[in-house]
Amino acid sequence: MLSVLRKNTERFLRSSSHPFLLGIYFIFRLYAHNIHGVPPEGFIRPLLLSFFSGAALQGLCVWRTHDRHKAAFLTSLTLTWFFLYGVARSGLASLKIVIPAFWLALIWLALLLLLIWRVSSARQNSTQQDITTSINLAAIILLLFPAMQSIRYYSAKTIPFSTKIDHAVKSRSDQPLPDIYYIILDGYGRSDALQPYGYDNSNFLASLEEMGFYIAKCSQSNYAGTGLSLSSSLNMDYVRNLSDAFPPGETDLINLYKMLENNAVRRSLSDAGYKTVAFASGFYWAEWRDADVYVSPPPGPITEFEVVILLSTFARVLDDLDIVNLDDIHGENFRRRTLLALDELESIVKIQGPKFVFIHIIAPHEPNVFDGNGAPIPPDKVDSRDGYANMAEFISTAILPRLDMLIRGSQTAPIIILQGDHGPSPRDPADRMKILNAYHLPEGGEILYPSISPVNSFRVVFNSIFDAGYPLLEDVSYFSNPPARYDFTIQPGTCPP
Repeated sequence: MLSVLRKNTERFLRSSSHPFLLGIYFIFRLYAHNIHGVPPEGFIRPLLLSFFSGAALQGLCVWRTHDRHKAAFLTSLTLTWFFLYGVARSGLASLKIVIPAFWLALIWLALLLLLIWRVSSARQNSTQQDITTSINLAAIILLLFPAMQSIRYYSAKTIPFSTKIDHAVKSRSDQPLPDIYYIILDGYGRSDALQPYGYDNSNFLASLEEMGFYIAKCSQSNYAGTGLSLSSSLNMDYVRNLSDAFPPGETDLINLYKMLENNAVRRSLSDAGYKTVAFASGFYWAEWRDADVYVSPPPGPITEFEVVILLSTFARVLDDLDIVNLDDIHGENFRRRTLLALDELESIVKIQGPKFVFIHIIAPHEPNVFDGNGAPIPPDKVDSRDGYANMAEFISTAILPRLDMLIRGSQTAPIIILQGDHGPSPRDPADRMKILNAYHLPEGGEILYPSISPVNSFRVVFNSIFDAGYPLLEDVSYFSNPPARYDFTIQPGTCPP
């Protein structure tokens, strides 16, 4: 048995397999690096495309050289050159070496042609077999790194995770239960956090108040990032109270995302007879694909992960030279999901309740894909300040009639929480924590107060509809920055001047 295994291993290492191994590796490497945000099926198409492109290229090289080892080497050389362009470009940028896009592409292409000429003109010799074996071995070793990352990730996903404290409530009511809409406008800041961006949302806030919303004008997020913020609000507690898995210095995200996926609010409402309705957001780790009703647009011609791949390869030249706008192709997926979420609300309200509707809209957060009137714009053609103001104006205008429709179209007055998960600025801790926080509560709204934060949102809701008796927690804002996302500093509470 060992002798057969050894013989097959030696045969494989001496074969012309390294182009296929490298074609798999370059896609696998990017997938492993983005594994939290890419659904497994999103990995298959680019992997197959890379594999078969390598096979076609190798076939062409065999036809031209009549030498399988030389053809394999030329194929691996071309694939490596193609996939490492983005790394070289980023490396030059980090060294503050500025080369115009056209000239950098020309230099990179000339380097490939020089290497191809050098390899093609080399005579056959006895070292070719050794070179083939070495490259095969190196490719296998490279593949081990993303393979181990992926195995570790999927193995960790199978390990059950439970919080130290479970705030889920098991309760049913004989009275008609209201529909509950939890609408997250990603990155929507408090009114004073919007002012530096040149957008005044006072008319938007006045319209909300006319509809019966209570606006917590001094509200701050409990955390500076989406994952932490939603995990806390949907489990009705601070993450360190919920688990010891988030000490300072920890960088792993999987337990945080497990806590978000299996959250206390969703379990409580499911036990109470609620249907769960969820929408695609583009944040794979925050999407409830197993909801009773899951709304997602049809697949586009290209996914975000595929855009990431293209931007890391020589295909980026097409974007750099404005031949193809990859940023806008990336942004189109966000436009489609945002417009779908807004347009489908009229259908969702007609679903027989009670229902819990979770909508995570990536606006006014980047990419800045709409102008203030809702017209599409390429996200790379607007600066971050104006882009944020455009997106804030667009989503403020677009969401108002939908909220009015939800209130008027519901048989039982609905509960609506309209909330930013964090504020706009990643650099200013104060503004990063300032959020929009508005509540439409048919009952129980008298206990709302100006500085209420998301950690208490569903405590108030459950006390209202289930008489759950949750005490309200102290409102604390914990600021942190990736990758040290669990190294918290307390950001004091403020109110608009």
